[in-house]
Amino acid sequence: MNTSVTGFRLLDGSDSATAHARDQAPADAGALSVSQLERWLDEIRNQPSWRREADKACDYYDGNQLDAETLARLEEKGLGPLVTNLIQPTVNAVLGMEAKTRTDWRVGGDDEQYQDVAEALSAKMHETEREAQADTATSDAYASQIKAGFGVVEVSRNSNPFNYPYRVTSIPRSEIYWDWRSRALDWSDARYVVRKKRYDADHIAAFFPQHREMILAAAGWRDWADYLTTEARMSADFFNDIGQGTRTTWDDLDWRDVERRVVTCFEVWYRVWVRGLVLALPGGRTLEFNEQNQVHRALVAAGAVQPKVAIYDKIRCAFQIGPIRVQDRATNRRRFPYIPFFGYREDLTGVPYGIIRAMLSPQDEVNARAARMMWLMNSRRTFIDSDALDEKYNTMSDASRELGRADALIVTNPAARRVGANIKVESNFDLSQQQFQIMQERKQAIQEAAGVYAAMMGQSSNASSGLAIQSLVEQGVTTLAKINDNYRAARRGVGNALLDLIKEDMTDQAEILVDNGTVKRKVMVNIPRKDPVTGQAYKENDVQTAPVKVALSDVPSTPTYRAQQFAAFSEILKSMPPNMQALLIPFALEMSDFSKRKDMAAFLRAQLGIQADPNSPEAKAAKEQASQAANAQAEAAMQDAQSRIEERQARTQKLLAEADRIRSEAGAAGDSDTVGEVDGALARYEEEMQKLRQQLADRTIEWQTRLQQTEMHEEAETVRARIRAEAQTGGAQLQDRFQQLTDEVDQVLARLGTRQATTA
Repeated sequence: MNTSVTGFRLLDGSDSATAHARDQAPADAGALSVSQLERWLDEIRNQPSWRREADKACDYYDGNQLDAETLARLEEKGLGPLVTNLIQPTVNAVLGMEAKTRTDWRVGGDDEQYQDVAEALSAKMHETEREAQADTATSDAYASQIKAGFGVVEVSRNSNPFNYPYRVTSIPRSEIYWDWRSRALDWSDARYVVRKKRYDADHIAAFFPQHREMILAAAGWRDWADYLTTEARMSADFFNDIGQGTRTTWDDLDWRDVERRVVTCFEVWYRVWVRGLVLALPGGRTLEFNEQNQVHRALVAAGAVQPKVAIYDKIRCAFQIGPIRVQDRATNRRRFPYIPFFGYREDLTGVPYGIIRAMLSPQDEVNARAARMMWLMNSRRTFIDSDALDEKYNTMSDASRELGRADALIVTNPAARRVGANIKVESNFDLSQQQFQIMQERKQAIQEAAGVYAAMMGQSSNASSGLAIQSLVEQGVTTLAKINDNYRAARRGVGNALLDLIKEDMTDQAEILVDNGTVKRKVMVNIPRKDPVTGQAYKENDVQTAPVKVALSDVPSTPTYRAQQFAAFSEILKSMPPNMQALLIPFALEMSDFSKRKDMAAFLRAQLGIQADPNSPEAKAAKEQASQAANAQAEAAMQDAQSRIEERQARTQKLLAEADRIRSEAGAAGDSDTVGEVDGALARYEEEMQKLRQQLADRTIEWQTRLQQTEMHEEAETVRARIRAEAQTGGAQLQDRFQQLTDEVDQVLARLGTRQATTA
């Protein structure tokens, strides 16, 4: 039975009575009734008493392993508190493995359309993880998970405006109680979660100013009747509060301390099940239908979605100061703000426990063997004759005390020694050696029970090779797979709860700096837009509607893992060709721990012409400039080809004039063969030139059209480069062909001119 929470009954109440007639909280639909709260508290009181065993496990980790009876027995034997704490280093090895392999939160989505939103939320999550010390909170919860089998992390907003807006803290397990019928690791099937915490009266009164008078009175007056008789003026609320306090059977010691002036606050998070209408949006998001929402009504009226009847849960929160409920409110949360970290759980009862449970018995035996061994080493068995001592100098009691000393002095009876009387002292070294061997076996049993081997703790083992040691480490990690899986699920739950709060608060347009480790860029979210067709206002990169979720990074971000990655990448880099090594050196610098690694990597990329992030504004601007320069270069090449063709056309005109002169002279001389040869060469030349001009015009139009068509596709940069190269090559080929035709005509005319000169 759990006696940490005491149930209470209201003397003037019953289950059929209206709960809000006895409460100070507003009568809200779906609010928790007092009778239901009483049943839950009674249920908590009758839960299995696992907390005592969990406290014992943590005491053994801290070294408090001997009870008062054992200490008294050791003191009686002249031995101190002999404790060989083998549990703490074993557990510390597991905790160190968590710190070594810790991964960061990463926000991702299934739709590439929301990639910018996911990156912006990831940047915000990293900031919150750092400022709210979320890693410390989850590590503390993991430690409690390993030791006691249960830990809790609270994710909420910070009530202090001068601190960081979000709070991620580890909660003592003694403050948390939950629905014992729940079996889900995240309490998604739990009906309620209760937190019991004691506050100074003035502290908790500041949060509930309407009940301040009652809270201060409850903490300061030993009897309610005393306050009723001495206080003349009382508000109606205060009178009702005092009436509630006087009508309860709840013991004052359970919820208030007049000497310390503290009161106990019960924070109750619970689920209520409702039947209502929901809207299933095309993107996979489901919303509760709100008749007062104009957007919801417009969607239904347009036929875009249809309301469906569904049964779903809502989460509410109630605050109870002792027997008086002071607040009950509805929330828009989809999960409790308390995320459990479960170790192992008993199959029959669901009782949580950690790895220390299996180490308790071997640890007790090690301590007992150590005490037994020390007692055997210090004890002596003495066989003495009745007349062996000289009673003038020492008695039997004196000899007993002296024989226990290392510098014992005993005076024997000379006369008795002559007749064979003697003193015989035997030690227990053989028995001590046996105890030592058994103790060593039990020490090994502690590690085996926890699934943690000496290699994981950095100790020497039977394995001599590096592969064998690594196999032992991997084997130890395998034995802790279940409890580590629970931890990863709980850590994701903490991230999702934190993401819900961040998304809920990010309603206005904002500019977020995203740093992917290589380059930095700014992402705009919640950008107001208006649909040009319907005129409906909407938000681009809307954080509220983005279908994103939290995942854990695949690679740990600890310095040890970064050093291992850097060493492995350096070995890969050495085996690559020299030209590839130059391209990968910036990545190697970024993986190092140099203080100026980003600056050095950026400088090398600039020198090599490599863009770190193709989606960054700088990379896009550089790509656009390069594209414009390449287009200008291609056009210049085509214009150059056109100008060269025009220059050759001028030369062609001279050739044609020369051909006319040769043809006229040949005609006057009656040389019909020369005239025919000139006419044939000119006809072929004109025909080929016409084809080249048409081909140049067609291909120029084709290249320009293809470049324009690929401008809207960012991934078509390779295609555009190929088109520009094709244009340059094609222009050069046309120039070569034109040059070839011109040379042929020139040769024909030169040959004919030489023949005419010879004839003349």
